[in-house]
Amino acid sequence: MKKKHNLQRLLLGIMKVTLIQICMVVLFTSFVFARDSHAQEVLNQQISLTIENRDIKTILTQVEKLTDVKFMYSAEVIQAKRKVSFSARNEKLSEVLDRLLLPLKISYEVSKKRILLSSNEVSESPKNEDPADNTTENAIILTEVTGTVTNSKGEAVPGVSIREDGTGNGVVSDASGKYSIAVKNEKSILVFTSVGYKPFQATVGSQKVFNIVLEDDNTQLNEVVVIGYGTVERKELTSSVAKIDAKNFNRGNVNNPAQLLQGKVAGLSIVRPGGNPNEDFSIRLRGLSTFGANSQPLIVIDGVIGGSLNALDPNDIKSIEVLKDASAAAIYGTRGSSGVIIVTTKRGTTDGKASVEYNTYVSSEEVARFVQNSTPEQFVEAGGQDLGSKTNWLDLVTRKGISNVHNLSFSNSAGSTSYTGSINYRNVEGIYIGTGFKQINARLNLTQRAINDRLTLSFNVGVTNRNASYGFTDGLRFAIIANPTAPVYIDNDPAKGYLEPNSPEFHNPVAIAKEATSEGKIKTLVGSIRADFEVLDGWNIGAFYSNQIDNNMASTYLSSKMRYGAASGRGGLATKFSQDGNNELFEMTTSYKKTFNDLKVNVVGGYSRQMLSFENVYAANGNFITDDLLYNNLGLGLDIANKLAGISSAKEESRLVAFFGRAMLNYKDSYFLSAAIRHEGSSKFGPNHRWGSFYSVSGGADLLKALKISALTTLKLRAGYGVTGALPNQNYEYLQRLGTGPRFLFEGNFVPSVAVASNPNPDLKWEQKAETNIGLDFGLIDNRLTGSVDYYVRNTKDVLQTVSVSVPPNFFGTSLLNIGKLKSNGLEVGLNYAVMPKAIKGLVYNTGLVYSTYNTKLVSFDGKQSEIFLANLGPPGLNGTLVVRLKEGEKIGDIMAPIFEGVNDKGGRIIKDQNGDGQITRADYLVVGNGLPKFELAWNNSLEYKNFDLNFLIRGAFGHSLVNINRAYYESPAASNNYNPVRTKYYLPNLKQGESWNSYYVEKADFVKLDNITLGYNVNLSKKSAFKKIRFYASGQNLFVISGYTGVDPEVHYNEGGTTGTPLAPGIDQRTSYFRTKTFTFGVNIGF
Repeated sequence: MKKKHNLQRLLLGIMKVTLIQICMVVLFTSFVFARDSHAQEVLNQQISLTIENRDIKTILTQVEKLTDVKFMYSAEVIQAKRKVSFSARNEKLSEVLDRLLLPLKISYEVSKKRILLSSNEVSESPKNEDPADNTTENAIILTEVTGTVTNSKGEAVPGVSIREDGTGNGVVSDASGKYSIAVKNEKSILVFTSVGYKPFQATVGSQKVFNIVLEDDNTQLNEVVVIGYGTVERKELTSSVAKIDAKNFNRGNVNNPAQLLQGKVAGLSIVRPGGNPNEDFSIRLRGLSTFGANSQPLIVIDGVIGGSLNALDPNDIKSIEVLKDASAAAIYGTRGSSGVIIVTTKRGTTDGKASVEYNTYVSSEEVARFVQNSTPEQFVEAGGQDLGSKTNWLDLVTRKGISNVHNLSFSNSAGSTSYTGSINYRNVEGIYIGTGFKQINARLNLTQRAINDRLTLSFNVGVTNRNASYGFTDGLRFAIIANPTAPVYIDNDPAKGYLEPNSPEFHNPVAIAKEATSEGKIKTLVGSIRADFEVLDGWNIGAFYSNQIDNNMASTYLSSKMRYGAASGRGGLATKFSQDGNNELFEMTTSYKKTFNDLKVNVVGGYSRQMLSFENVYAANGNFITDDLLYNNLGLGLDIANKLAGISSAKEESRLVAFFGRAMLNYKDSYFLSAAIRHEGSSKFGPNHRWGSFYSVSGGADLLKALKISALTTLKLRAGYGVTGALPNQNYEYLQRLGTGPRFLFEGNFVPSVAVASNPNPDLKWEQKAETNIGLDFGLIDNRLTGSVDYYVRNTKDVLQTVSVSVPPNFFGTSLLNIGKLKSNGLEVGLNYAVMPKAIKGLVYNTGLVYSTYNTKLVSFDGKQSEIFLANLGPPGLNGTLVVRLKEGEKIGDIMAPIFEGVNDKGGRIIKDQNGDGQITRADYLVVGNGLPKFELAWNNSLEYKNFDLNFLIRGAFGHSLVNINRAYYESPAASNNYNPVRTKYYLPNLKQGESWNSYYVEKADFVKLDNITLGYNVNLSKKSAFKKIRFYASGQNLFVISGYTGVDPEVHYNEGGTTGTPLAPGIDQRTSYFRTKTFTFGVNIGF
């Protein structure tokens, strides 16, 4: 009975378990069928979307908005930061996911309304080691792996770096793409890298043969480039545009953002002869396209048109784009004639990770070259008066300038908000005592996304405060020629005052350096806000507002202790000038991007309104009861009562309104077309010509897809034509204006008068520049060697120029007219070569070369005169001597002089009489040089070796000449009657004549210089370290210059008298030139 009972219990148990199993199977099956049915319903949803170069996370978010699904994934596992372009039109969700995810090796699984994403890249699990393999404890058994590397076309890829991850073990594939490498064990990971291809890695496992197919990586072609009012992939560019990222900027002692680009862009010249820390750089793009308007490129900073580089700290810049030709710049209309430089500042990341960086450096700057003059012994030998002292005047007015810079930046994101900010401090000393500046700058950029990321709000604010000490560079000029046997003070006694000889055009240089004050306070506040809203897929509307407020206060004081300029006998002289400027901009834009089968369309249109204004006041007074207050209490001067004080003020404004548009077409990523137009109206012109239209059209073709040249990886032809314009610098020249005239005596008192200040010109109109550009972009050796070649032709007409007019019938002696025509052409070449693209024994080496040449001719002038002469050599003896010719049909910048043939027996100069009339006149002048170079060259180099990095730039200009005025005036023994003679390699000891102008004082100024070199070291940090980065570096600037020029600096002098002088008289090395310097810098970059 017991056995029977047990059997029943067993049968009941089996039946119970079986029933449970059957129920579970039924339930599970029904669940699966229900899930599959619901999943199919989810996947059958139809959607349409177009995405251009966005990351996977953004695309998935967009799909979620269009459906009722939610994606579940690990961003790290599926590599969600990868960017792709994708388009679908009324497709099922399943088809969209298959096309989008499967090529990216991402698999998906649907559960209700959730879609789980995972990577289907299978990593082989390392097999357990056989204990028998470890019979000898210290034995190392290597595994040999062989294979062949090919590309998607089946072609062998030589020079591929194959390395064992985490070790220094590595090889390179041979000419047939074959390789062989011995690795530690089956757990080893092989990493394959080559320029032009995407990296690939795999675990060795049990395989002994790895035949790898590398995928093409067109990162350079897919690089996003900022252009006017939008962005575009590089492969779609049809114009000449250059982009420089922060990683490729010049490094070291950089105090001006312009220095970041020196030698980086073909056709872009950035120079500053001498080392004056307060002087702006001359920026010239493709030579000279105008001489009556602004010859420097338009600056656009985060959308602010006409922004100031001086208000921006170099550390805050993310990238810079240079729009070189008219087809790229025409969207900016009147301001694009001299090119456009677009600056993009850094913004906060969106990864939710906080970042803090601190950068600091200290630099030491010293004079690299003085003007060579005579020693005390040589001075006396030449006939100079010996006053019993030995004074090194140059040492007394110069110093070693010590500068320090600090930059603190931070960035973060939280949810839909991201931001970045920075605080920068610069304390810069010049080598001329009393010169330099202190500047503090702060910036905050904030981005807020809302309405499911359809609305983007961007806020930018920046503030800069600079206190500058300018000094008077006449102190340097006079230090060169001061009597080296003269004391600084009368009888060497400071109580008796400074020794001031009666030499013409000379003053005590130490008195100027110590007793003359010239200072400035510059404050800039820039704020902007931008709103972009995605109305529909591909259709966006935006609004932008910015306001830049500038205040510039310049003050000078000339002490009563000195005899210099207008201060002589005045008992002290003070001036004060204050100007407030305002740049207000409002713009509205709309853009539409859509793909129609094989055709991509990108259209933008907009409205712009800009108002510029300034107001200023100037006051001067003299004869102060004390020097202690400098310029800080003008009311103490007695010249008010003496009717010698002065005061003036002004206020002006201008407005610019524009409507613009651009359309870009891309057919099969092979053929590209772009057209733009801008219609502008300016208050600077009269009603007859207030409005003007500027336009461009350009196209490009990917020749490689048609020609199938296996040796090339990139071959693209570009061609463009565009018309841009230029505005006059003056605001009211179309009107007849009245201004302050001379004082006159009336009833015993001097009273002011009113006089005509300009002649009316209602026909004043836009200056226009038409430019044709043809370019070729290429890449070969798997894109290790890339480059571009551009040739352009420019024709500028209706050039704005102020010319002399007769009085009467005019009421004023000059008028602004549209009279000139210019023509220029040039060739630009840019090359970049990855010599060692990936680490070979720890070494990576990249190099680049930029070459540019241009030629500018004056086609016509004013219709009345075919040539004029410019560039006055100045007083005393050569005042009125003009040495640069501007002639129709000839190049800009020709230097004219009579020909020097030697010195005769009597110590006189022999000058060639060209026309044989027995006298030397302007008719005997010939072209003896040109102030502009025939070509410019720059060689960039970047090396990395393990933790070290080395960057250096070698730059040169060739074919230009310089007028060495110091030699023309002072390089003669006869100069010792009043001055210390200049004594270069051209010094003529038997010359008995004084100052003179002839070809002997024009020198070839070709040069090659080491512009910048920086050596850095990155400290190895553990994963537990509180620091993300620590980098130390040492840098040098202008460490050597190779040139035969005997003056201070052979750098190209684009304008007479510095950046504010006329561009029609290049090549003049003024006597007041700031000395060339060299700098040594040590710094550290720390990241948290």
